[in-house]
This record gives sequence, structure tokens and C-alpha cells, in this order.
Amino acid sequence: MQFKHVKLLSSVLLIVMLAVALSLGAKPAAASAPAAAVAQSGGETGIDSPENLAVAAPRPWTAAEMKAAKPYPMPAGSGSAGLVSDVTAGPTGAASSAKGARPGATSGVTSMEASVDDVAAAINPAGYSYPAPFTRFHIGNIAAYTTYPLSTVGKLFFKQYGVSYVCSASVVALRAIVTAGHCVHKGNNLGTGWSTNVVFVPAYRNGVAPLGQWAVPSLRTYTDWFANGTKGDFDHDWGAGAITGTIGGLYIGQKVGYLGYAYNYSAVQDWWLLGYPQAAPFTGGTMQVCNASYAYNSGAYSGGPAPMSVGCDQTGGTSGGPWILGFGSTNYVNSVNSHRYTVRPKELSGPYANTDTYNIIFYWARTR
Repeated sequence: MQFKHVKLLSSVLLIVMLAVALSLGAKPAAASAPAAAVAQSGGETGIDSPENLAVAAPRPWTAAEMKAAKPYPMPAGSGSAGLVSDVTAGPTGAASSAKGARPGATSGVTSMEASVDDVAAAINPAGYSYPAPFTRFHIGNIAAYTTYPLSTVGKLFFKQYGVSYVCSASVVALRAIVTAGHCVHKGNNLGTGWSTNVVFVPAYRNGVAPLGQWAVPSLRTYTDWFANGTKGDFDHDWGAGAITGTIGGLYIGQKVGYLGYAYNYSAVQDWWLLGYPQAAPFTGGTMQVCNASYAYNSGAYSGGPAPMSVGCDQTGGTSGGPWILGFGSTNYVNSVNSHRYTVRPKELSGPYANTDTYNIIFYWARTR
């Protein structure tokens, strides 16, 4: 248990140093047939929102509409929490990653993938009791919101079955975002389950959209999530959206920059979990961060890699926010805020990223 304390101490020191640095930087949609599933090399498939479905917001959301949007309820895992620590489950190939880019990027496809040495973090997941340890803080410095890499994270506003909701998301390509599957589709195996009137607001802060509102005209998720999501299987709770429009002649990745991504890494890592929790006790006005390490595998999955669980008390609205490896350096998206167990409100789980995730989500995003 000694090295756990060392890990926690180093995490706290990292947070303190970053905080100091940042302070100095002082119609209802008609039913439609789902798009054809696209087979991928790993056996899983992806599915896109139908072209005849009006997904994108036809106009910017007003401040009042954004404020009135409800935090998408944090999905709850079914069955036992499991407390399984099987860190070898998940990888389906070599650990690989792709770099992000700061604002001003001109291409979304350069040096697409690179195999890397994946070194597991020096922690002992079997030693954590509930709740798994974490540190949470909010981004208070106004200038930090529009500074890379925080500029890539924002709120995702949308409607499902006429109700206005909000999730979180991040930019991972010149023209695309990544979020949770349940934020783009209900997971009920119906063409009417797609989110509509979708808009992404990077660097949102207390009703202000300093980097603009970006309409999202096309959505994507795993076919497994589309068909089985509401059954409580969260191994494929991944979603993505294409943003093909521009503001001031710039694509979103040029305007705000974009994050890199990593897959087939060991589950034993330390992440920054970012998002905009809005369900009590939070208000959704500011970006929240949890710094936490792998604790155990969530049991809420079937047929895919087990989702990973960490300590974090963020609530509804944070769904889809990124789990970032190497915040401030590599800035790799490695998972997204997905679900938690009702009896474990101070822990949060996210889907594991493997080769299928690259094929279905990351590569799709980078080639829009």
C-alpha cells in the first residue's frame, strides 16, 4: 500500500502545479430506418445517423435554452459492481496512439498511428476500498477555458424524444468530437433514438460560449450500443459526431485544437476525467476535473472489454467527457465518462479503448 500513497501524493502535486499555472494564464424527428452497419476488422460494427434525419441544430441554442437543458441521467450499471481487477482484459493489438494538435492545425490525418511502449502506472488497484481515491477540483480561471487543451472540452446540447439534455464531449479531430454513446443515441434499437438538434459548445462557462456554437450534423456509435444500450451493457458506450461547418473560415479543430487518443493500453493508468456535471450538487456552469487511478473493472458489460472504474463523484451532465492520459503533455483520450453503480456514487466508469474503438470511433472521427 505504500506506493499507493506515493501515487496519490504525486497526483496532488501535479494538480497543485497545474492550478498555479492556470491561475497565471490569468420538429420531433420522424421514425427512420437506421443506417447500414459497417463491418470492422475486429468483428464489431459501427452505425451512423441516417442522412435524412435532421441531426444538427438549425440555429444556435439561446442561453435560456442551454440553462433549461436537463443533465442526461447518469446511467446505472446492472448487477454486481464486481470489483474485478483483471488488468490483462481488453487489448486486441499493440498499444497505439495518435497525436492531437494545438489551435491552427491544418490537417486531421498526419502520422495516424504509432505503436508505443505502454508502461502501466505504479499503483495497486486491488488495495482500494470504497470509494476509490480521487481528487476533484473545478477550472476557475476564465482564461484557462480557452487555452489548449481545456479549449477542446465542452458541453453537448441535444434532444431525445423532445426533451432537451446536456452531456459533455471533446474535440479529437479537425472536424469531429467524441462523447458517450448514450449522448448520441438512446440505445433502444430504434431509428427514433438518435439525438437531434445537436450543438457542441467548447469551453462553455456559466452560459457563455467564448469559442462559438458548433452544429453537429452527423452522429456515430457502436451498433451494439444502438441495439443493446438500455440493457445495461456499457462496454461499447462510445459516440462521435462530425462537425463539418466552420466559424470564421476555420474548422473546429483549427479553432480550438484537438486531443490525441490512445488504445490497447493497460487499464492500470492515472487519468484526468473532465466534464460538466449538472445534477446536484453541481450546477453545470463550470468544468470539473477528477484526477484518479484505475480501481477495478465494471461488471456492466457483455461481449466486449470490461469498462474501467475509478473514484470520482461527478454527476449527470458529465457523460461523454474525456478521460485524458498525460494531461498537458500527450493529451490522449483513453475513455469517456459512461456510468456508475447506484450504490457507489463516488465512483465512475468508462469504456475501454481497443482496436475496435479505433476502427469505429477514432478513425471515423479523424477522416471526416
